[in-house]
Amino acid sequence: MGVMHHAQYVYALEQSRIEWLQNQGVSYGDLEKKGILLPVVDITIQYKKPLHFEDIYLVHATLDVLEGYYVDFSYVIENQQKVCVATATTRLVFVDEQTRRAMKCPDFLLKVFHSQ
Repeated sequence: MGVMHHAQYVYALEQSRIEWLQNQGVSYGDLEKKGILLPVVDITIQYKKPLHFEDIYLVHATLDVLEGYYVDFSYVIENQQKVCVATATTRLVFVDEQTRRAMKCPDFLLKVFHSQ
């Protein structure tokens, strides 16, 4: 078929989100060491054009919503010609590693996220 498998888009979104956090000075690994997990609870992807195996692409991640217990990101995936090939959204919930229950966004992250 020669096109990128749809599951690879999910991986690209995750990498983009991790990079976005790093650009804000937040390490996902450090969050986990502090007992803060951010599992994806909702994801939507709208495929507009196929990406092929050898294509170079770029994922633009944007923080859309930060409510007490969750954060929403939106994404635009572009091919090397800067044509939008997909759009996506994810919702992640802040979870306490010990209790495995939803928790409010920690204050130090609120400061980072609201500075955007």
